Amino acid sequence: MSEEILSLIKSGKHEKTISQKTEKKSTWLIFTIGNSADGKNQFAIPAESVKEILRDATVFPLPFVPSYVNGVLNRYGDPYLVVDSAVLEGKEAQKSFLFIVLNDESHTCLRITDVKDFYTARDEDVVQFSEAELSEFYSGSLKINGQDVFVMNIQAILEKVGKEIAAA
Repeated sequence: MSEEILSLIKSGKHEKTISQKTEKKSTWLIFTIGNSADGKNQFAIPAESVKEILRDATVFPLPFVPSYVNGVLNRYGDPYLVVDSAVLEGKEAQKSFLFIVLNDESHTCLRITDVKDFYTARDEDVVQFSEAELSEFYSGSLKINGQDVFVMNIQAILEKVGKEIAAA
């Protein structure tokens, strides 16, 4: 009887050791912003940050908002603020009708040009920016097929939008 219990304890330790060695992985939505063909327009956000991807939604303009806020769209009767992150970075406005609805309480969407992929990466494959190199809208980068893809800092974008709309 005690040998059986001892055997179970040992096998439990072995399973725990194996599970500790298991790599942590995250899934990312890879998308493009803007129309440049140089491949430097790919970005990533965690897949759990995405509630829905909308196509061909009508955007209703709003007065007295920053230029990167395109207006609002109607999602099942609720207004969602549309942010064009290309304009936020000082680039040309996007003409696409593709939107990432964020999975949070902000009722915000990002206008994007195209969805490329859902990519699963090991946590160590994501390079977090240090304080010295921290960008206002990016928290790190991810290497996909030899190409660096910037990881968007959604919270920083939402904070900026909130502050500027409140100040307007």
